Amino acid sequence: MKSAVEEKKTYRLNQYLARCGVASRRKAEELILGGEVTVNGKLADHPGIQVTPYEDTVRLRGKLVALTPDITLIMHKPKGVLCSRDDGTGRKTVFDLLPKKYVQAGVQSIGRLDFDSSGLMILTNRGELHQRMEHPSGGVFRVYQVKARGIMNHERKEGLLMGVRLREGIAKAERIEVEKISSDISRFKLTLAEGKNREVRRMCEQVGIEVLDLKRIQYGQIFLGPLPSGKFREPFMEEKSFFEKILRKPKKKSPRAPNPKRGTKKR
Repeated sequence: MKSAVEEKKTYRLNQYLARCGVASRRKAEELILGGEVTVNGKLADHPGIQVTPYEDTVRLRGKLVALTPDITLIMHKPKGVLCSRDDGTGRKTVFDLLPKKYVQAGVQSIGRLDFDSSGLMILTNRGELHQRMEHPSGGVFRVYQVKARGIMNHERKEGLLMGVRLREGIAKAERIEVEKISSDISRFKLTLAEGKNREVRRMCEQVGIEVLDLKRIQYGQIFLGPLPSGKFREPFMEEKSFFEKILRKPKKKSPRAPNPKRGTKKR
């Protein structure tokens, strides 16, 4: 089923081919420049040509190319699995955990988790949803369960809430909920408004804490809940409503942190 937002959207031709699961954007650009793609019967000579789904007719080597149905999946990413399609080393990826039909439909991970982290992963082939969920202006918070070596005292907590300097600039936590401290081990929940590469680990390093285990348990109103590691499911009805709400609302400049919740809603 196509959403109203996706139906009205226009795509660059190479983006459209990638969205249809034909090839990566880079490969799609090569196909276009190689004279293998037509739009409305005319040879396409530039990857930036604008295409409107369900109005324009796109063909690759004479074969019709059309959008696949909207797909969004909820996964529990295990440790030791990549979120990218391939890093050239042959390591296992989240796409190896999916049936081939979803991979061919062009799903991409929203808000990646690093190789050593686990937890909630959302995958979709809906470009606008992907952008809204990932970009800080979308106001969608991520909640992480953290086990770390080092005491999460008041000074360190305030340092993370005020912001620490990373190479990309200042990064700060929106909320920190300390759950348990024993010996030199701290367990806490940390909420972020964005997701830079290994951000939680690097932020904690800046205040003298070493992350031992990192699991994402919430992304907006989507919860990991009891989903087993390595498994995936389709969104519940209330989760689908949340995604549609994200697509409809205007982007926020300064979102406020939500109260982290436990568990997941029932179907």
